[in-house]
Order: sequence, then structure tokens, then C-alpha cells
Amino acid sequence: MPPELNRPRDCGDMILPAFSTSAHTGTNLAPAASGGAAGTLPAEAPDHSKPWMEQILSIALIAIVLIAAGATIFIILTPGEGDAFTEFYILGPGGKAADYPTEFMAGTPQTVIIGIGNHERQDITYTVQTFAVQAKFDGVTNQTAITSAMLLDQFSVTVPYDQTVEQPYTFRIMDPDTNRIEFLLFKEMPPETHSYRDLHLWLRVH
Repeated sequence: MPPELNRPRDCGDMILPAFSTSAHTGTNLAPAASGGAAGTLPAEAPDHSKPWMEQILSIALIAIVLIAAGATIFIILTPGEGDAFTEFYILGPGGKAADYPTEFMAGTPQTVIIGIGNHERQDITYTVQTFAVQAKFDGVTNQTAITSAMLLDQFSVTVPYDQTVEQPYTFRIMDPDTNRIEFLLFKEMPPETHSYRDLHLWLRVH
């Protein structure tokens, strides 16, 4: 009689464990779209906020740089109120700041060059007055006091904006006591108060 084979136990009497993907070592199943399997953390979604923030900051930085550059160019090309001025100077007869006629005989003609540079942002007709002045220095007060002033001449010069006009001017000093010649510059006609610019030369008249 053949030996009796060992029969498996009746499956109806056994309780099989429920299938679980997490129970098998070495198995890595991707979670479903609706969520991961029990005991498995869902994959972290990529953070897209940082790239957007970096782009916004970059755009803002570029805008600031462009605004600063535009403001700098505007300031350079557009002069402010403090930049409006007039140049007023005297040159010797040779067109240089030298060889001024400061010593001569009374009644002899002397020539200088008067220069006016207009940086007032508009065309201006200036008025120039010249005076023969007698002045004395006070050693006590350390100041120069004018004892007399006689008007020698008055004339107008029209200077376009951003232009400089230089023109010769000839004068005669008749009084040997005159020791200074004054050049006064006014915008338009001279007022009763004071000049816009003034220059002078000390003289020795014989």
C-alpha cells in the first residue's frame, strides 16, 4: 500500500493575511494619483514660488537701475536754478589777463577788452557802466572808502544764451587824482540799488 501523501491542510480553516504593498520588503510602488498607499508619505510637490520671486526681484532691480540712470542723465542735461550765472571779466588790449593799462598820462586813450558770458538760459541785453573813482585806503578800519565817482560811459551789449561776447572798450581819465576805474554790469537796465557784477582796475594817472 503506497504511503499516504501528506495532504495540505484545508484552506478553509486558514486565515490568509491581507495583501499590503508596504508589507513586502524591496517593493516600491508609486502612489496613486488620489493618494499614496497606507503608511507611505506622498511625494513633495516642487516649489515654484522661489523662481518667480527671483524674477520679480531681478525686474525690480533693473527698473531701479534704469530710473537712476535716467535721473542722472536728466540732471546732467537740464541745469538747475543754481546753475544760472553770467561771466564778467576784463582782459588787457592783447586779449590776455595781463598788460592792463594801469599807469598812463591823463587824457590819453586806454583800451581794455570787456567779456560777458551768458549762462542764464535766455538771451539777455546787459548794460555796462564805467566810473572814474577816487578811493582812499583807511589803515584803521582796513577798508577802502570811495570819496568820488564820476560816470564815464554807459552802453548795452546783447549776449545770446550760452554765448560769450568780448568787445574792446576805450576810456580816458582826465583827473590825475583818479586812482581806480569801475566796471559795473547790470541785467537789462541798471537799477537804483546795486549792480549784478562789478570789476575794477587800480590806476596811477600822471
